[in-house]
Amino acid sequence: MTATEEQRPDLASLRIHREEEHDPRGNSFVRIIVWAIVAIALAAIAYAVYTRVVVPRRAPVVETTVIKPSINLANPPLLTATGYLVASRTAKITPKISGKVVKLNIDTGMFVHKGDVIAVLESTNLQAQLDESQAALGNAEREYERQRALFRDGVTSKALLDNAEATLKAARARVDQVKINMGDMIIRAPFDGTVAAKSTEVGEVISSVMMGQVAGTLPSGAICTLVDLNTIEVEADVNESNIGQLREGQPAEVTVDAFPGKKWKGVLRQIIPTADRAKAVVKVKVAILNPDARLLPEMASNVSFLQNERTNAELQETPKFWLPPSSVIEGKVAMVDATKHVHWKSVTTGAVREGRVEVTSGVKEGDRVVSDHGEELKEGQLVRLNTE
Repeated sequence: MTATEEQRPDLASLRIHREEEHDPRGNSFVRIIVWAIVAIALAAIAYAVYTRVVVPRRAPVVETTVIKPSINLANPPLLTATGYLVASRTAKITPKISGKVVKLNIDTGMFVHKGDVIAVLESTNLQAQLDESQAALGNAEREYERQRALFRDGVTSKALLDNAEATLKAARARVDQVKINMGDMIIRAPFDGTVAAKSTEVGEVISSVMMGQVAGTLPSGAICTLVDLNTIEVEADVNESNIGQLREGQPAEVTVDAFPGKKWKGVLRQIIPTADRAKAVVKVKVAILNPDARLLPEMASNVSFLQNERTNAELQETPKFWLPPSSVIEGKVAMVDATKHVHWKSVTTGAVREGRVEVTSGVKEGDRVVSDHGEELKEGQLVRLNTE
């Protein structure tokens, strides 16, 4: 061994022994924490699966009824439809001749009788035309008498007499036409009705029917819109898949959003013989048999089509809550909440009709009630609906 080898340090003696410095107790503690976290996570997953999958699948299936008010259980509606009120007899009152309004006798909402003067147009120019035509008529009459006298005396020809007679007839026709035009300056109501809209004021110049059609200004030339409220009816859209249940003359019941609780008798007057393929509906018209002044065009309404006509007493009957007798158990009903848990609630019952019992208190519209075998359920129990 050389001197150099004897002086070289032993490198193995310089190695750091980390295993000897590590604490075995700390390593065990970390493993315990990790396994505990894993166990808790698995337990949470198992609990979630059990509560969300296993428990709901084991929950009993129940028959339920959603409470909504109804009337006349013996004659329920076949189907319902929504629409708007319209007057089948309506007219835009427009003059035959253009002119300036000098007198207006109507206002919105006013009732007028057939023949009442609605407005008067200025007729100054027509009066001048009448004076001129009457003067021309006088001249034509004198010329005709002179030609007839000359013809009797054999002085004039038959052609001159015929010409004078033709001139006389033309002058008379001119006078008659001007008088008709002057009469047209007085606009009268064509039927009994209510003024739904007034479209002009005194001093405005309005277009005649002919000028309005040519210029495309017919609506602006109207004096007013007249409607007969006795012809008020409902125009409603019925799904084309349900139109086979309806027939003309079928009784109906009409309600209006503006007067909740009030009902009117109706009858299906017409089924329009065409369908709207974009909406898949068919338009129908329902006449109201007992209209009153409260019903106005363009009001939103609902129509219930019936199997048989309802009596006045049935029309005045207020909506009530009706449940199957099996849903009421010793004065209580089993209600199912939004989370599908059962809650027992006390109710007060009334009359029994057509296999249904009236519930006068304890429930409200939209509540879901178990309709059969509710006695087997407990408070807070999870259930499944029969529609699931």
